[in-house]
Amino acid sequence: MDEAQLQAAVDRQEINELLMMWGQARDRAEWDNLRHCFQPDGTINIAWISGPASEFIDKSSERLAEFKAGEYSKHVISPGRIQLNGRRAISQCHVNHVTRVIVDGHEFDWEFWGQFHDLIEKREDNVWRLFDRTMAYEKDRLDAVHPDQLPDGYFDDTDFSDFLPQVRFLGWRLQKNNIPAAKKLLTINSPEETELMTKARHWLAESG
Repeated sequence: MDEAQLQAAVDRQEINELLMMWGQARDRAEWDNLRHCFQPDGTINIAWISGPASEFIDKSSERLAEFKAGEYSKHVISPGRIQLNGRRAISQCHVNHVTRVIVDGHEFDWEFWGQFHDLIEKREDNVWRLFDRTMAYEKDRLDAVHPDQLPDGYFDDTDFSDFLPQVRFLGWRLQKNNIPAAKKLLTINSPEETELMTKARHWLAESG
């Protein structure tokens, strides 16, 4: 293994540690560590926010503080498919977000599948950090923990066609919490995802 191959192996290991740190920090409310994952001008694009990573962290902190006893949230993240060019990298990693929520006094297990598309940079401090993170959504599901305890017709007043098909139950959850949901999201295998990946490769190629 020559020096360039060794450096590439080190870079990939550090980036995968970054991907894992993001999930751990977000789920364990380690907000300083989560900020450490992003560049100062980092951005994020997910179902309920598209903007500065700092705003995402602040709002995540508020939301986790509002969790009821018995509510939990966990991001299960795969190693990244990483491409390197100097001090820039792009990555795609699979995400499974698993959550226990309590709505109207009823326990539900909600989860979704998707993929993070990341632009990652190593700047003056020589630390790999996220410059931009975008979620491509695949599907979600919702299961009552005690279905026998749900009132008859519990969902009859909910028009799930109001929500995006890939994340209809996420839309329902956000609505229950009076949180506006995005009307258009990036989805797996869509033309928009292909365009995003093309732009990411161009960004990577521009690395000095």
